[in-house]
Amino acid sequence: MQIQYAKTDSDIISKMHGTFADKEKKKEKKKAKTVEQAATTANKKPGQGTPNSANTQGNSTPNPQVPDYPPNYILFLNNLPEETNEMMLSMLFNQFPGFKEVRLAPGRHDSAFVEFENDGQAGAAGDALQ
Repeated sequence: MQIQYAKTDSDIISKMHGTFADKEKKKEKKKAKTVEQAATTANKKPGQGTPNSANTQGNSTPNPQVPDYPPNYILFLNNLPEETNEMMLSMLFNQFPGFKEVRLAPGRHDSAFVEFENDGQAGAAGDALQ
């Protein structure tokens, strides 16, 4: 079963809700907004760009960005090789203090959870193996 959701309401639904606006007007507003953004980026001095602007000039492959999540005592591992099992992961994480257990995600061969005694120990292990 596939379900696809619309990003916007249809014209009939938006007329029923009283939020109908011509699509041409929306396009004009969008164009004006992009022109305004282009003008503000053109006025910036070199070096005031985004923090990664220096990285994009000299390096053709961007570094993968890991989002900053709040600390937790359970690490979530994904993109694991198919042959990975609990024993392999427990041997890998057993070297870190506070290690409790490894659980493979049910129904998925490429994900696992590694539990530690506290979030500081889990963070140290995650940083060391990243």
